[in-house]
Amino acid sequence: MDDANGVPPVTPLIACKTSFNLIEVTMHFRLLLVPTFAAILAGCGGNTDPHSTNGAAVDDGHGHGVQAVADPHAGHNHGPGGSEAITLPDTVQKNLGITWAKAEYRIVQGVVRMPGRFESEPSARRTYQVPLAGRVEVFVKPYQHVSAGVPLYHLHAADWTRLQQEIADATGSAQAAEDAFIASQEHVAAQTQALTLWAERLAILDRLGQDIGGKAAERAEAAGRVADLRIAIAEAKRELAEATRQARGADGKSGSGQAQVRINLLLGQAAQLTGLTPEALLAITDGKPTWTTLASIEVRAASPGLVEGAVVSNGTWIDAHGPVLTVTDPSGVRLRAAGLQADLPRLSDGLQARIVATDPAVAKSLAATLVIGPMADSIDRSFDLIARPADGISLPTWVRPGVTANLEVVVNGSPEEELAIPVGATIRDGLKTIIFRRDPEHPDQVTKIEADLGSSDGRWVVVQSSLKEGDQVVLGGIYPLKLSQQEGGAQAGHFEADGTFHTGKH
Repeated sequence: MDDANGVPPVTPLIACKTSFNLIEVTMHFRLLLVPTFAAILAGCGGNTDPHSTNGAAVDDGHGHGVQAVADPHAGHNHGPGGSEAITLPDTVQKNLGITWAKAEYRIVQGVVRMPGRFESEPSARRTYQVPLAGRVEVFVKPYQHVSAGVPLYHLHAADWTRLQQEIADATGSAQAAEDAFIASQEHVAAQTQALTLWAERLAILDRLGQDIGGKAAERAEAAGRVADLRIAIAEAKRELAEATRQARGADGKSGSGQAQVRINLLLGQAAQLTGLTPEALLAITDGKPTWTTLASIEVRAASPGLVEGAVVSNGTWIDAHGPVLTVTDPSGVRLRAAGLQADLPRLSDGLQARIVATDPAVAKSLAATLVIGPMADSIDRSFDLIARPADGISLPTWVRPGVTANLEVVVNGSPEEELAIPVGATIRDGLKTIIFRRDPEHPDQVTKIEADLGSSDGRWVVVQSSLKEGDQVVLGGIYPLKLSQQEGGAQAGHFEADGTFHTGKH
């Protein structure tokens, strides 16, 4: 029937339909409207008896009691955190993407931040190439950690066999040169002795010819022998000089001759190919020099590192100087950042700097040494800044070539460190800025706190009260938490495993 003004009353069915339409339109605000949705369902239920109560039997007029639907959250208490405690089980944290950030002391004022990325130091990346054309046999796998001295591959090359033959020939030539030197010395000595004897005979014949005569023929023969011996001695001395050059150097020592020099050069070439020292190549193994026992060239890792993904297959023929694999030392990195030319007057080599991850949840930073690049870009109005992590520090796993990071440089001397949290851990709630602090005694509960903030550098903001060093605040998933607390201010409650928030004592 109509009311006093003649307006038909709104039936419960119409009110219920209107409420469901409203819920359908605002379904994406599920977390915000959960309390409202529960109230609407309570008002639109099938029980319209104004005398009915929750949890009690309702008389249907026939003496039969109809049991009301029980509250699934009856008897729950939302923790000892008071009216502001919010319970976040592990499942809810995973579903909502809850992450945490710690309040820490750091320099916030007077800091210039520049984006950059890590790159390998030239000495940290080594590409292993074949020195000669041949077939390779690889012993390592992609992305395998290797230590210094670990065999990487064998090279079977015909040119290595030819080099071994040249070393063998040079070794024989050096021994022959020594023998030739000794023989030439003896030959010159013999010729010199013969020349002395014939010269004495010629002198005697000259005296006899003057005294008694008739010695002209003998004298002529002796003079001819003396002349021949002088020519032979000259030739023997030339041969001795050649033998001396091959077997002896300018200092006259046996290890300075050209034959030995050639051996040394060939051994040096073999040392470059094999990675062994000349002394190791000459070491006797089973009665033979080591260089004679190497059927192939074994290449070993010169420094520790990680094998990159591109590795040739076993049995591949590679031309001379072709790449086989590359080993990178992940710890040999530096950060190359781009600075603005307007900041140049405030920067100098050696300023205090640190490298921080782009993810605010990564609290660990790296102390670094700042070096200003020698060249600037006139088009971009920028210049390079090189930051190398301090010596002796352990690099975290997120430090890798190609990873982006930020370089923070303190430009105003040495300001004091202040307690700060990431800016992403704060959020506006009306006219206030709030944060959610984790309860140290109950890690699955957080408390909504009005933030008392100070100065900010765009990434970190100073917290002047309500937090102490080491306190954790919500970083990821802060927006769903804010939505759950907007209606009616801060309320005690908890999240279900599906992310649904419930308030009140139940």
